[in-house]
Amino acid sequence: MIRAAITGMGVVGGFGCGVSLLKQALEKGRSPDQTVRISTEKGDITAPALLADTAPLARYVSRKARRRFDHYTRLALLGGFLALDDAGMRESRPGRMGIILATGYGPTCNTADFTHSLTSDSVSFGSPTRFSNSVHNAAAAYLAILLREKGPSLSVSQFDMSVAQALLTALIWLSEGRVDTVLVGGVDEYCNVLGHYRQTLDGRGSAGAVQGEPALAVIGEGAAFFVLSKAGETAGTYGIIESVSMGKIPGRLPGPDDGSPVILGADGYTDCLNRYPRLVSISGTIGVYTGVYGGLPVGQAFDMAIAALSLTGGMLYPSVSPGTVFDDTFGLPRPAIPLKPGRLHCLKLGSSDDYGMLTLSVN
Repeated sequence: MIRAAITGMGVVGGFGCGVSLLKQALEKGRSPDQTVRISTEKGDITAPALLADTAPLARYVSRKARRRFDHYTRLALLGGFLALDDAGMRESRPGRMGIILATGYGPTCNTADFTHSLTSDSVSFGSPTRFSNSVHNAAAAYLAILLREKGPSLSVSQFDMSVAQALLTALIWLSEGRVDTVLVGGVDEYCNVLGHYRQTLDGRGSAGAVQGEPALAVIGEGAAFFVLSKAGETAGTYGIIESVSMGKIPGRLPGPDDGSPVILGADGYTDCLNRYPRLVSISGTIGVYTGVYGGLPVGQAFDMAIAALSLTGGMLYPSVSPGTVFDDTFGLPRPAIPLKPGRLHCLKLGSSDDYGMLTLSVN
């Protein structure tokens, strides 16, 4: 499998918009506190959430065009434009570029809103705009249209394995010569159904008071995109993707046993929390950052961004876990750790007894 150079990166989430604000959140060990109010049959509840602001999209897309986009699409567009800007490729892109968008939930909120509009007594007809934006590949299509790209475009939905599958596809495209560059990223949005689900699981009451330490990350949303080119032909600003592996969870994973640091995508939303220590030695160098970007299926894209920043900065950032349950399980918190030039792994265990692992290295 060919290696890929990471030449640009764009991130937006509850920590803010851009690589610099992600760095700040990692250094501070937290993202800004946010809450949402959710109406339920038993009254309103207040739920924590890590929400993303898409206002910076105004730098790239006109107000007239933005009116057609739902929040999910705006997240994808902003992440993609930020990555291309970072790579110096927004205005001119040499050769052919492919677009791959990974998502776990897809346009969930938009779909729910459209369905509600068909059954609500307040409106006569459903919104055509909401209907057109309710399909999974709408966001990738908008990216291609706005960038005037005619190369291959793909939307990948494999829940919490979506990011690994998208990156594996990107490497295949590059190795086969289908494209010269790939814009690949993950995007998911928050909706009140998810917020209420977390409240139910972690035992919060209607007033939002914590009755016990939750073993769940706060629901998050956002986008993390990367510009990839063939390693060797282009220098990787943020390092190199050495390999991407996927499959059923084995008794022991081969990659992390080389002693390299491992970033775990543990957020508590599957039964995998206690399976990580059986696959990876927690006595090694471990990082958990779901406390920064929140719980969402494409969280591995944010782990990859953090891994790239750690490798190029020569330091693994202090872990930011969602709570003490994670700290006890993985021996956290860990302070910042100097990194020697080498590899760094990002491991995500999925809800279907599968795993996705990314291996990054410096140039």
